[in-house]
Amino acid sequence: MKKVVILKSENDNSEVYAALLQKAGFEPVFVPTLDFCFKNLDVLRDRLLSPYKYSGLIFTSPRSITAVRDALGGHRLKDDWKTLENYCVGETSHDLIQRSLELDTKGQQSGNASNLADVMKTDLYNKTITLPFLFPCGNLKQDVLQNKLSEYGYSMDCVEVYETVPHKDLERSLVNLFQDGSSPEFLLFFSPSGINYCAAIFERHKFDLSMCRIVAIGPSTKKAVENKGYPVHRTAEKPSPEYVVSALLDS
Repeated sequence: MKKVVILKSENDNSEVYAALLQKAGFEPVFVPTLDFCFKNLDVLRDRLLSPYKYSGLIFTSPRSITAVRDALGGHRLKDDWKTLENYCVGETSHDLIQRSLELDTKGQQSGNASNLADVMKTDLYNKTITLPFLFPCGNLKQDVLQNKLSEYGYSMDCVEVYETVPHKDLERSLVNLFQDGSSPEFLLFFSPSGINYCAAIFERHKFDLSMCRIVAIGPSTKKAVENKGYPVHRTAEKPSPEYVVSALLDS
């Protein structure tokens, strides 16, 4: 079986990835890459108590969903949010929002923030939208979504609710993977921050990645990998187990 190293944050869908990869004939190895520190939850709580000030909520990461849940402190999200225009990226996030916040969202099939902006533009056509969208986000957020929505005539109230940091065991895990000169067949990177943290370790230990095939999840991650000087073998269009397995099978 070909070894596939999955470099991503720990979350609930790791078992789904493992099952599909094993079924497709791969040996998945998970390396927790990122960790997150939450902040400004009191600010977010105040925003969540005032749905009448917003056109809806936007989620582009599972951490933003967790931040909303934690900011609520065990209380339910106000029902008024359910009547607004709420959006997310990814089927996993869509399901998590339904389970933890009892909120329906649109746009989950978009795959990335840029596509979500286009989905929103189409969905909101002929609707009167004058209030901003509440956007819980991380410290490494890119401006693609905000810029495109601004271009389309919509505004966002961004609340930075978490910071991304390297996982405490990342360096040790990578050293173990590349010990004795061995290297895995595939490296899967799920975020620009993930490749940035890993690249620093690769360079520090002089790991040889020439025998590894790198698969990037989404265009932003692909660009980040290439900016570090590594070739991208395949790109999965969306951050879902099915798209990842499809990209690997095309290799």
